[in-house]
Amino acid sequence: MVVAAFAGHQLGAVPAPVTLASRTSLTLDNPYAAGGDWYKGDLQIASVRGVGRDLPSAISDWYRGRGYDFLGISDQNTYTWASEYERPGFTGLPTVEASYPFADVLAVGIDHWLPANNLQAAIDWIRHDGGLSVLAAPLASAKPQSQQQLLALHGLFALEVYDARLAAINPNQGDATAAWDRLLSAGSRVYAFAGDDLLSLTDPTVGSAWIDVLAPAPDLDSLFISLRAGAFTASTGAEFVRFSVSGTTITAEAAPGCSLRFIGRGGRLLKSLASPIGSYRVTGDEGYVRVEALRDDGGRAWSQPFFLSRR
Repeated sequence: MVVAAFAGHQLGAVPAPVTLASRTSLTLDNPYAAGGDWYKGDLQIASVRGVGRDLPSAISDWYRGRGYDFLGISDQNTYTWASEYERPGFTGLPTVEASYPFADVLAVGIDHWLPANNLQAAIDWIRHDGGLSVLAAPLASAKPQSQQQLLALHGLFALEVYDARLAAINPNQGDATAAWDRLLSAGSRVYAFAGDDLLSLTDPTVGSAWIDVLAPAPDLDSLFISLRAGAFTASTGAEFVRFSVSGTTITAEAAPGCSLRFIGRGGRLLKSLASPIGSYRVTGDEGYVRVEALRDDGGRAWSQPFFLSRR
């Protein structure tokens, strides 16, 4: 089973905190500390095995031909074997969309589906079986999640901050960045995720949202370990090149043509730069610091939070 293959990688996946040389004795968790290379992929795609309209092989050909490095076909309550769409040098990452009347949850690293009576129970079984739970489309009108419900959750791995299909229909439903900031501000350690939510290769939003994973190699184990550690970004077009921490300073570099925004607790703008390279010096009251890259044509990318804590 896929779960068994991942079981040995759960320990030691959380990046070690970097101690800041400051008077207030702070620590900063840098999810990108291990380094590696960036690999592009999408884990929110439906095929004919579920509610989609394309064969897994055709989906694979489209994404592989456009520079993607990995894919996870996430059919509803159905496991589509990665062997149907992975190719030499192109990794299939097992994913199932656990769909319930109350929510849709991507079960990353999972090859099966289990019933659940509520969202917390869904998160619990995915976590128990060694997977990563991603709450998909949290603002969708069909299955809305109140802020109170989200704040009560524990063990959620990631929140989909951008759903390309929903954003094309209603931007207010597709972009959940503000809800993510509220979770982070309340102390939840939840990562940002983005995906196409693809139903057909003829959809105009195909290839509009993805994740970039910083890993030592694009094989299944390396990608999954890096995902679990939070070493990835969410994107709708902008891309990060590197992150570094030196003393009390976080430095981010995005691709040319991007500007940067450093954001802290409550979604507060800490610093804005009309440049693809910039730094922010932590003062200690930010709660967390995350970085957004904004491309000239509107493309956007979200870093994971650099969490701050006192010792």
